[in-house]
Amino acid sequence: MENLIETLRSKWTGYGHFSISIEMDGQEFKATTTNTMAIDAAFDDCYDDVDNSGRYYESRREAQEALVNEILRANKIEM
Repeated sequence: MENLIETLRSKWTGYGHFSISIEMDGQEFKATTTNTMAIDAAFDDCYDDVDNSGRYYESRREAQEALVNEILRANKIEM
């Protein structure tokens, strides 16, 4: 999972929609997400610097894993 998180990218595509992608085995896999809470947490370098207890994603890693899992599901990839 760690190597997939390192390749995680996002691009804003429209109001509340983001294209997210990962690289696996030399291929790029994409999905479209509306999970802005995960996007905000996953790509905020300072997210873990404050107490996030009570938030939907309590750590940056948890949000990143949620996005990677969303891409894997959208592309019917089982790990």
